[in-house]
Amino acid sequence: MTAAAACFSTGGVFVRHLPALEAQQIVFWRSLFAGAFILGVLGLWHGRTLPARVRAAGWPGFTSACFLAATFFFFLFSISRTSVANASALMSTGPLFLAVAAWAFLGERPRGGTWLAIAAALAGTGLMFSEGLGTGQMLGNLLALGVPAAFTVNYVVLRRAPAATDPTVAALLAALIAVLAAAPLIWPPAISARDLAVVAALGIVQIGCGLVLMTRAYHRLSASELGLVSLAEPVLAPLWVWLAVGERPGPAALAGGALVLAAVFLNQLLAFRAGARSSR
Repeated sequence: MTAAAACFSTGGVFVRHLPALEAQQIVFWRSLFAGAFILGVLGLWHGRTLPARVRAAGWPGFTSACFLAATFFFFLFSISRTSVANASALMSTGPLFLAVAAWAFLGERPRGGTWLAIAAALAGTGLMFSEGLGTGQMLGNLLALGVPAAFTVNYVVLRRAPAATDPTVAALLAALIAVLAAAPLIWPPAISARDLAVVAALGIVQIGCGLVLMTRAYHRLSASELGLVSLAEPVLAPLWVWLAVGERPGPAALAGGALVLAAVFLNQLLAFRAGARSSR
């Protein structure tokens, strides 16, 4: 999961090196290369049984894939309209979205500290939005919140799906759905050789490898462990962009992002420790 978070964190750097491409173009090409990579991995794992595994995913797998594909669009459209630091911090609220969704739809009652973490994260989000009001970043901030919201629906659907629903197959379907949805927006596709190389690396490294690694971690870590380790992504993402292209967030964004990350980190750390004590 640490490796998956590191892969996901490279998205902002790659996108900032594609100034000539619009968000929908990046979605198309990135999803195309990610889908090809995931298909190759699944082919190596399952061979001739792969078509049967895709069919076994059924409607739960397809529904999950639709919401996962939506996160591709939300992410790329958000960082084209706000800073990577803002988007990363807002997307780090995912574990809190999951806590509320698990309470509402899966019968898992959040701890009291989770509600305090949600309140602190909302305060930090408010700080970040206050800076965006005067800089035209409001839409980008809203789109960034769409990532954890859509991913939460994807997670709940997978949790309630039959055991035959393979999360990696759902990731493959998500890439295919994103390609089909973006194709009419950019047709006919045109791209330079240099941009094609960058977007190929983006699709294979950031999404392809990241999703394959994450779906493998699903079966080896608890939800609290997954949430805690995944916070490496919003910490690393703005750092890479700052070092690579000098994109420095404003004071309110830094303060709000720090508050959001601290709230989510402490909540996940306490949940992990409580789970460890319960296990002992």
